[in-house]
Amino acid sequence: MTPSWTHIPLGLRVAALGLVLASCAAQGRPTASSASVGQTTAAAESSGVPASAVPLPTTVATDLNRKLLSHLTPPTEETDLPLGPGDLIEISVFDVPELSSLKLRVPVGGSVTLPLIGAIPAAGLTPSELETEVRTRLRQDYMNDPQVSVFVTEQKSQRVSVMGAVKTGGVYSLAGHLRLADALAMAGGLADDAGHTVYVTRRTPAAAVASARADRVATDGAGAPRAKTSSRPPDGVMQEVMTAIDLEALADGNKELNLPLQAGDVIDVPRAGSFYVGGAVEKPGSFLLKSRTTVQQAVVAAGGAKEVADWDDVRLYRLGAGGKREVFTYSLNDFEGGKSAPEVRQGDVVVVGKSAVKAFAYGVRDFLKFGVYSSVPIP
Repeated sequence: MTPSWTHIPLGLRVAALGLVLASCAAQGRPTASSASVGQTTAAAESSGVPASAVPLPTTVATDLNRKLLSHLTPPTEETDLPLGPGDLIEISVFDVPELSSLKLRVPVGGSVTLPLIGAIPAAGLTPSELETEVRTRLRQDYMNDPQVSVFVTEQKSQRVSVMGAVKTGGVYSLAGHLRLADALAMAGGLADDAGHTVYVTRRTPAAAVASARADRVATDGAGAPRAKTSSRPPDGVMQEVMTAIDLEALADGNKELNLPLQAGDVIDVPRAGSFYVGGAVEKPGSFLLKSRTTVQQAVVAAGGAKEVADWDDVRLYRLGAGGKREVFTYSLNDFEGGKSAPEVRQGDVVVVGKSAVKAFAYGVRDFLKFGVYSSVPIP
């Protein structure tokens, strides 16, 4: 059911209006039928251009935007979001001068220090949970029935970034429990040159995703198996999980693909005819495939490998026939030695792994996840 307009957050209403106007502008123009799209694809293939490199026709992009609009999150009263570093809060305790309208910003460490009480780990707690914690502490030593109120004046921690082939990319606040379709709507919808995939990158505790490791042996271009073993990541280590979502399946209402958003998520819609480079590189992101590009050149396009990079663990992820995922592992050292580097195709994802020892020192390791069903660790 489409949510009531008056209950949609202002940002979503503005974005939704933009999508509606875009769809209205498309009225009166011939609609791109499946036949016409097929003719465009066939012409591209006959000229040597991969079908997936063809941008979404304007009318198709407009249709996807209209469908995405129908999947906005329904209104909810659950707006009590967890606190995080950077959030400005105001704590008031009735009839306690030391705790009257006390304004505090949650530090990077996550704990705030209050008069009479001391340090309280605020990060991760909702305002109501923080109220309960303050009330419990005061009840222990000072008052029988303290009246505590916690207000969020500024919530910087609850934000997501939307970039790439969208109308108005930027940083947006999570005004409630929003999903991927909501973020695309806040960014004004898909641009006409959007590709067919959206990537969601998320920092996640290592222990939470360790069990999702795929029992898969990556192979290099020659087909020789190359297996790498790794133990359970230590607690406290953060990983990046990148999820690839098919835009048309999302717009058609696949609920599993309409991921719930979390603070810090980065949403990237690559433009048609592009590839993605991530992992231990200086400037991860999507890049246009303008000419013949090798795996080595793709890494250079992303600013080169970082000092923590494992040069012997460069992986290329590709969706083959029938949507089957293919994974190839290469060594940059081989390319430096004169071995011919394989070419990158449109839609490929190149990820440079990190040295296990260095990754532990830096407190971060990367993971790559396709769809919502499997993930491949990058040791």
